[in-house]
Amino acid sequence: MGLWAGGMILSLMMTIYAQLPLPRQPWEAQVTRAAPGAFVPLQPCKVEYVLSWNNLLSAGSAVVRMQQAGAYQVARAQAGTTGLARALWRYDCAMTSVMQRGPLRAQYMEHSETDARETIAYKVAFEPGQVSTETVLTPRGSSARRSTTTCAYGPMDDLQSAILYLRSQPLRTGDTITRVVQPFDRPYLATFTVLGREKRRVEGVDYPTIKIDVKIRRLDRRTLALGSFKKMKTATIWVSDDTWRLPVEMHASIYVGFISATLKKREELAGPDAACALPAGM
Repeated sequence: MGLWAGGMILSLMMTIYAQLPLPRQPWEAQVTRAAPGAFVPLQPCKVEYVLSWNNLLSAGSAVVRMQQAGAYQVARAQAGTTGLARALWRYDCAMTSVMQRGPLRAQYMEHSETDARETIAYKVAFEPGQVSTETVLTPRGSSARRSTTTCAYGPMDDLQSAILYLRSQPLRTGDTITRVVQPFDRPYLATFTVLGREKRRVEGVDYPTIKIDVKIRRLDRRTLALGSFKKMKTATIWVSDDTWRLPVEMHASIYVGFISATLKKREELAGPDAACALPAGM
């Protein structure tokens, strides 16, 4: 009886502890919490990128569509390896990101990626005080394994809402913007520093650009402790200094070498192409 009572008390204490808010972390003072800036909102559009590895090998392509669904902005992206890179590493991914149009807050995200070994699919719900992630891992030739995790921090961005929030700001030289971002299944602290403005020739086209340094650090999902992100050493993006204000070139030095993405094409969407339905999972 005593052991049973002790176990019940311990279980109750653990339940109460799990519901207590996590202590504040020093890095939280760095987070930029201001409302989106006054820069003109991004209109429905389609942008295409070319990916390369070590400046030698054309490695893949990516297409992103930004559309509207009532009070929401919806980004849909597809990417994958191509050519010789695909023969070395077959990889495809698809992403749907739903954001509130006014505050540019992430609401819901679906992301899946497939390589020769497995498929991983995520469904992420962004709430004011937490982010919940459902992960389904399906190894090739095996049954699916499902898991659910929660990070007790919010609000948080996904990758697309972070980009839209960044482009809304004045982006003066020296400005620093820090946001908590969950691009897949775990959170990161992303800091964007505006280095200046410069002309840049990308895929044969000259663009006025805003050069931005990107630093990413890993956050522990359970404790929110800040750690390093060793897979990416440095990253730089060049955002067009015009009404589009979207990346025209991106460089990153990662653990497998140097990768880059360059803008191939951008076009506005109108009429039925500018609208879409919300994902069924939402």
